Amino acid sequence: MIYQHRIVIARAGNLEKRHEQFQATALDALDAAGSVLIGAWELYLGQETGSAVWQLRQFESLTAWAELQDRVRANQALSEARQSSLFPHLDEVNTSILRLADISLTLPTEWPAIDEVRGQPRGYIQQRILRFRVGATAEHHAFYKQAVLPAMERDGAQLIGLFDTVIGDGTTNCKSMRSVALRHFSSLEQWQMWREAQDKEPSLNQLIKSQWMSHVQYMDSALLRPLDYSRIR
Repeated sequence: MIYQHRIVIARAGNLEKRHEQFQATALDALDAAGSVLIGAWELYLGQETGSAVWQLRQFESLTAWAELQDRVRANQALSEARQSSLFPHLDEVNTSILRLADISLTLPTEWPAIDEVRGQPRGYIQQRILRFRVGATAEHHAFYKQAVLPAMERDGAQLIGLFDTVIGDGTTNCKSMRSVALRHFSSLEQWQMWREAQDKEPSLNQLIKSQWMSHVQYMDSALLRPLDYSRIR
């Protein structure tokens, strides 16, 4: 499987209108065309808070992703609807293609219909975008699997997936220098307890801030809130 990871930015108070138009013009049509939206999360804390949505779409392969782009371009009604109703509310869209890292848990290949998830309980998603020096990704992942994953799977926090970038910013010569980690929390209280534990416990603080962060060149961390049509919630 490969995953399309995208940030959609709608500044100047246009985010709610974007949500409305996206559901009216594109959500069902893209899903029916084979672009399975498994995650749609509004930025709750982080850069572009109140103005952006992160999306995660699942495809069987890069070939399937490319074929979908062709089908969407050929769908004149969908293209015209997006151009006239959706795009005027957007300021910026940035996309990358990811795959699950070898050390990651796998994700389901089949998902419930969107109407089946609406109204279901929603938690919070912590997203960390990690950058490494050239050639250091494997070294980071080995340490992450051995030391960080066991320590961070505590207090109910659940790793959704660790992804490496295949196409987009942070790639060179078939190598990925950029990873995306997604972690689920059932509530803000659970997230706060999880964060505070890293400061209160000296051994965990040392592991996270000294040993793990020495493997990371740059990290952007955001807290996301699933939209009502998000399958991962």
